[in-house]
Amino acid sequence: MTDNTSNNNISRKGNLRFLRFAAAGNLRSLLGAVLFLIILTWGCSSDECLQNRNALPLAGFYNSFEPTQTVAIDSLEVYGVGAPGDSILSPGTQALSKLYLPFRLDSDTTRYVFRYLHKELAQQNIRDTVTFIYSRDPRFVSSACGVSYVFGIKEIRSTGLLIDSVTCPMGEITNKDSENLSIYFRVSQQ
Repeated sequence: MTDNTSNNNISRKGNLRFLRFAAAGNLRSLLGAVLFLIILTWGCSSDECLQNRNALPLAGFYNSFEPTQTVAIDSLEVYGVGAPGDSILSPGTQALSKLYLPFRLDSDTTRYVFRYLHKELAQQNIRDTVTFIYSRDPRFVSSACGVSYVFGIKEIRSTGLLIDSVTCPMGEITNKDSENLSIYFRVSQQ
């Protein structure tokens, strides 16, 4: 009977050693698999598309009498015409020398009203309307970024009250974050 008991104890010790070895091996395999997955997913970031995907026109304001001189227009309200959910881009509470003017993707025309709220001009209800006519050309950026639009400027019209002219020096608006429209205002020569 003692032989059987000692054999069972030896057998149990052997099984325990085997289980410890197997568990240590599984733990190493598990740690290796986790480390492999971390390295694999580290290279696959969800922030692959870091570039600007939208062609968002940036307009700079200039003096029409001295075209290289930037100007800050005080109390200028700017809003879109006819776009769904029209919103005011500038409420006229601060002086502006630049402004983003988003183009519509569902139309080849975008129109903005520039309303002058300066006390002398507000009483006369002076407003300029600028109309941009363009082509919309989708361009594939990458699988992560998708498609971006490039706007080819066909024509720019303005009512010409205080805005003398509007130009797009490059002829098109891309997704590069730079000034791509120039608006020339008639400003007093003091």
